Amino acid sequence: MKALQSIRIDPDNAILVIVDVENELCKPDGKLYSDVSARVAPRVISAIQELTERARNAGIPIIYIQSVRTLQETEFAVFGQEPILQIGTWASKIVDELEPQKGDIVVQKFCRDSFFNTDLEQWLRRLVPDPTSYYAVVTGGDVGVCLYHAVMGFHLRDYWTIVPVDCVYYLSEARNQRALEQFSDPPYPNVFLSRSDLIEASKSAELPRSWPKPGT
Repeated sequence: MKALQSIRIDPDNAILVIVDVENELCKPDGKLYSDVSARVAPRVISAIQELTERARNAGIPIIYIQSVRTLQETEFAVFGQEPILQIGTWASKIVDELEPQKGDIVVQKFCRDSFFNTDLEQWLRRLVPDPTSYYAVVTGGDVGVCLYHAVMGFHLRDYWTIVPVDCVYYLSEARNQRALEQFSDPPYPNVFLSRSDLIEASKSAELPRSWPKPGT
C-alpha cells in the first residue's frame, strides 16, 4: 500500500468530507452494527471528531454526506435489500459526537453515491475554484462501499484525495484491506493515504499556491 503522507490543510487548499456516520451504521442499536463495528466505530468516531475540531477551528469547510432513504428506492423495491436509514428517524441521524455545527454543510444522498442526484457538486463549485489545487480529506465509511464511492468521485473530479486510515470505519477486515489496496493502485495517482495525526490544520497557507503536494 501507499505510504502514509503528512499534509498541511488550510481554508485555501482543503475541504473535509465526513461520509455516512449515521446511527444505523455506527451505534449498537443500528441494524448494520456488528462485532467489527463495536471494535472499530468508537475509535474512528473519536479520530474524526478530533480532526473535525481542528479543521473547524482553522476555518476549513466541512461537508457531511448523510445517507437517508425513503424506503421506496430501487435497492429495496426491486433488489430486495433490507430497508435501512429511513429519513427522519434515529437510524439516519448523524451520531451525536459528530453533530454538524453552524456553518457546516450537510448533503443528503439516497443511494451509495455521494454525487448522484445530490447538491454536492453545487457546493463544491462554490467552495473550490480549482480541484487540482485542493485536498479533499475523506473520512467516515463504510470504506469499501459509500466511502469508496466518495473517494472515487473526488478522484475522478481531479482533487488530491486524502484518506486518513484511522478516520474510516468498515464492516469487515477484508473489505478494509481491499479498499486501501485499491486506493494505492497506480490508476489512482491523486489518491493518498494519511492518518489524522499526520494532518496539520492551519488558518493560513504556508505552502506554494500551485498545488499542495502530499509529503511536502
